[in-house]
Amino acid sequence: MNNIFDYALKSIFRFGFKNLAIGIIFAILVSLISSSILICSSLKSEYSTISKDLPEILVQKYYGGRAHFISQDEIDEFYKIPGISGVLPRVTGQYHFEREKLYLTIFGIESFEEYFDKNITWIAQNLSDFKPNFMISSQNVYDALRTQISTYGALPFFTPDDELISLVPSGVYKSGAELIDNDVIITEISNARKILGIKDDEFSDVTLKISNPLEVDFIAQKIRLKYPKFRVITKYEMVKQFNLLYDFKNGIFLILLIISLFSFCVILYDKLSGIRSEERREIGILKALGWEISDIIKSKLFESLIISFTAFLIGLALAIFYVFFLKAPIISNVFAGYSALKINFDLPFVFDFADFFMLFLLSVPFYVGVSIIPAWKIATLDAGEILK
Repeated sequence: MNNIFDYALKSIFRFGFKNLAIGIIFAILVSLISSSILICSSLKSEYSTISKDLPEILVQKYYGGRAHFISQDEIDEFYKIPGISGVLPRVTGQYHFEREKLYLTIFGIESFEEYFDKNITWIAQNLSDFKPNFMISSQNVYDALRTQISTYGALPFFTPDDELISLVPSGVYKSGAELIDNDVIITEISNARKILGIKDDEFSDVTLKISNPLEVDFIAQKIRLKYPKFRVITKYEMVKQFNLLYDFKNGIFLILLIISLFSFCVILYDKLSGIRSEERREIGILKALGWEISDIIKSKLFESLIISFTAFLIGLALAIFYVFFLKAPIISNVFAGYSALKINFDLPFVFDFADFFMLFLLSVPFYVGVSIIPAWKIATLDAGEILK
């Protein structure tokens, strides 16, 4: 067995250029697929951590194919439902900066309210320390709007009535997760109302706090049946929608890469099925020297395992370096989208053994198979016939 293994190693170096080219292509494909898996797993893990602080239920007024503002009288109805321990109406919405082709989320806060993010709650508790027209946002937002801020000394907004409101940058918002804070502008609730065109007795949506977590689905269904005009989303459904979004993006990317991997193996099989005269002659000589078919198969098995397994490990290592050290340039756009606001991919390291074991089974054994079959076909012939 040791002699066969040594022979396989020497065979790899004897046809070094061909094996090196195959190994490089194999490693690149594995690296791309692994990068996609790592990004998706890390994003899911980060959102799972974030979701612990999300409200149990989010209620929106939705009919006619679009969202509508919720009145104070409608919000008061939620206080009457048993099991709801907290009702927090919110003033929030998107604002479009035409010059930068950028949509940002305006979030209005008021004194001493408790919000789902502890950093926003701290800002609300210290609201008196800020200027009236303050704004707090992520560094990415400031960078994207640097030109306007440096020109005007503040960030200008236009209300639906064409009134100009300028907000002065007063701090950087860091929630600890860029999935949340990347596009958010926090300001006093009266400013948010003016910018978004929301009246004093109206709100964008409502978050509900439930006393007993086991009753979340029951209360959500109760609201749906009693108030059909409301769209009710539980925390579980928020997480599910997020996971489906990234599963969809990851799925499309993986399908394209797996097709590429399959095509590579088909081309490889086509190449190997017409084994070069040198390799064919080598198999004939081995048979003439007394090697059994099983010995030749073992030699090709070792050879293909060494090449594929080494390429797999190199591809996996490259993927880890690419995602967690280089922050996944180019591929990150598939998941984060193409926007002036780029998420810094400081992702938590998550390694899903099940996904990579499946990738291993879809790549290495397949490569071994397409390498062994042509050699087996020749090895079944007589040595004299092979050497003709």
